[in-house]
Amino acid sequence: MELFLEIRGIYATALTRFFLNRGMAVASLSEAVAGPHRETEALSSHVLAGGVHVSDLPDQQGVLIQGSRKESGLVIRHLQDAFVDVICRPAPGQGGVAVEFPCLAKSLLDDLRNTVVPTVVNHHRLSLIASDSVDLVEKKELALHPERREALSRSLGDALVWDTYRQGVKIEIEHVKLDGRILYLSPGEIVELDRNKRRLTLKRSQFKGRTTYDGLEIPKDHGDYAISVVWEGEWFYQHTYFRRHGALIGDYYNINTWVEFYPDRIRYVDLEVDVVARPDGRAEITDEDELKERCERGYITPELRDRAISTAYRILSVTRECRATRSASPRHRLE
Repeated sequence: MELFLEIRGIYATALTRFFLNRGMAVASLSEAVAGPHRETEALSSHVLAGGVHVSDLPDQQGVLIQGSRKESGLVIRHLQDAFVDVICRPAPGQGGVAVEFPCLAKSLLDDLRNTVVPTVVNHHRLSLIASDSVDLVEKKELALHPERREALSRSLGDALVWDTYRQGVKIEIEHVKLDGRILYLSPGEIVELDRNKRRLTLKRSQFKGRTTYDGLEIPKDHGDYAISVVWEGEWFYQHTYFRRHGALIGDYYNINTWVEFYPDRIRYVDLEVDVVARPDGRAEITDEDELKERCERGYITPELRDRAISTAYRILSVTRECRATRSASPRHRLE
């Protein structure tokens, strides 16, 4: 029996093109989505038996896939094959599987959508911030000047995100676990921003949670603070912890999906494995087993597991080399 998909939500245009490109049939399209795809014969006016329903998650950070286990599994395998950073989770109470699209997956979906209708870079992320502004630029400017896609996209990203950042402004850190839990780390006060490198430097204090620093196993003390450096398009970001008067506590490199920047927060999915470096020069990788276990349970692809581990070992190598030679901070070697 032929499998049909019914797709709804903000990812519908991109996912429709994606599945049609892979020879699958997409049924019951809305008028807005059906228009660009009318030339394709793989459309139907209704979902047949064996159909799979794809709709937005409540936070619109991905989609919920509902259908029989066999057919849903096929759809998910297609997504995992094409998007290395997708995160798959069972969806209790709703049935099906929740598939999160982190930054890299969203970017690839942006490009797919652009093959159908004029689409700015970072369309799916920016639409979560101000969909009307994104629609206006795409319909009134990009449609007339497709050759200006990069320039228009950067201007829009600046207006919606980077122009809102100022020194002294505090932003939230949305630390998403592979199982879907969201941990909010202590907010960061912007102390430096570089829009050309798409990099933020944050000062954080009033740490939440445990009484010791994760991985470092060093007690927290009143007045401690961290300098956290976050890059767009990197598989990690760095925390350097200090005592009140500036004594170094240690470095902590969080391995994660590419960070997404929003006006009020940054968001990423934590990939479990981390690198810690102590003041005495010792550096090590932590939680590698937890990452492998999540991969075995199907949350992530083996490719994403390997990317996280290779990133951790690259950081470990640079960190040890810098400590051994007393050379510049690993931060500058990793940029």
